[in-house]
Amino acid sequence: MDDDLLNKVEVAETQFGKIRYIQIGPPDGEVILFSTGGGVGVSSVHGFRWLAQAGYRVICINRPGYYDLPVDIVNSFEGHADIYHEVLSSLGVSENCHVFGLSMGGLSALFYAQKYSAKSLTLWSAVTGTYLVNKASAESPLGKLVLSTSGKKLVSWMIRSSAKYFPKLTIQEFLKTEADLNQKQRAQIAEQIVSHPDRTEEFLTFVHSMTPMEELYIGMMDEVDKASQLGNLDWSDVSCPTLAIHSPIDIDVPLDHAKRIETMIPNIQMVYVEAAGHFVWWGDEGERVKQLTINHLNQHSSIKL
Repeated sequence: MDDDLLNKVEVAETQFGKIRYIQIGPPDGEVILFSTGGGVGVSSVHGFRWLAQAGYRVICINRPGYYDLPVDIVNSFEGHADIYHEVLSSLGVSENCHVFGLSMGGLSALFYAQKYSAKSLTLWSAVTGTYLVNKASAESPLGKLVLSTSGKKLVSWMIRSSAKYFPKLTIQEFLKTEADLNQKQRAQIAEQIVSHPDRTEEFLTFVHSMTPMEELYIGMMDEVDKASQLGNLDWSDVSCPTLAIHSPIDIDVPLDHAKRIETMIPNIQMVYVEAAGHFVWWGDEGERVKQLTINHLNQHSSIKL
């Protein structure tokens, strides 16, 4: 894996200060604002190069508490949308863009689509309202490592080394915390990933983006805290065409998050897949999820492939 590529970030000057971002894909492609899951950095966008290969310019923007961006620069998920808008404006993105929100990043994506509009909205395993950390996942060996307040440099090294040298076992540990699967099913999905070099590279990129944990931890925990206090949210005025994909065996973000937007957003295509639980894009069924996403984007795009 090319560390220089993964760590290549640009900086936008905004009213919120200097904001890191990464963009991939053709400069003249239609823009996808990519809102990452919690606990990962902007380099996670490199695990979604298939979007760039489909002709899109994908822009991933840093959020408060991650890296050097002060956690208190805004005080809400709606504030994340304002940061996104500021960076896109600084890059000359004046027209509505596509918005893609993953997991905890789904909230920021929803607020952006609600406040600034969008060509289309894609949500994978998205948090859409009050979120509480799954106790069993938090108390798993991997959960304890990720949520621990100490030894982040060592934990970062351990997780990256495990993923590099023992990818099958590491994948299965992730699945224990994120999917209601038995041991045989976890092993099958792990095999489906490591038997394909591109899928393996995507997994390693994902793990890489979780580090250095000491630079991501404050942002992750701030988002968890804010999400636990959201109360009732109304997404009925999100008017753009929306594709939402969720797994009924996701043990991180419960199914009520999907049901909430399914009943609220008027122009929504809701798709349920088992896949790898929270990781709906992993394994064989994950390829279908990617294709559904490309189809959705192309349907609402001027790009002709």
